[in-house]
Amino acid sequence: MDANRKITRIVETDGHKSEIGSLLTVERWKDINHLQRRQQQRAISNAMIQVALMYGRKGFSRGATLYTLNDRSLRETPYYKYIDVLRGLTVVCLAGPPNPEIITAYWNEKTKRRVRK
Repeated sequence: MDANRKITRIVETDGHKSEIGSLLTVERWKDINHLQRRQQQRAISNAMIQVALMYGRKGFSRGATLYTLNDRSLRETPYYKYIDVLRGLTVVCLAGPPNPEIITAYWNEKTKRRVRK
């Protein structure tokens, strides 16, 4: 079984999932399917986005809230086995949990390359 399926199964049983609520996508008038297209292009699943919202380091940029997964934020979680898969995932939201309004998701290359022991 691939890592993405395993991550999805762990998310389904995670107790922190209730803190997130439902994932809402922000539909801009110029680009209605932006998030779905970027997820497909970048191989990011909804389960990965949920992990970033539950355990990611919170930051702010230009009026948006960013949740970034790094080694330190995943250290004491059930997702530590998949740290190489999840490292560097950044989710950009207008409003955070509960019921986050997600704009986009991407891989932060600087964080992806940095490995902490």
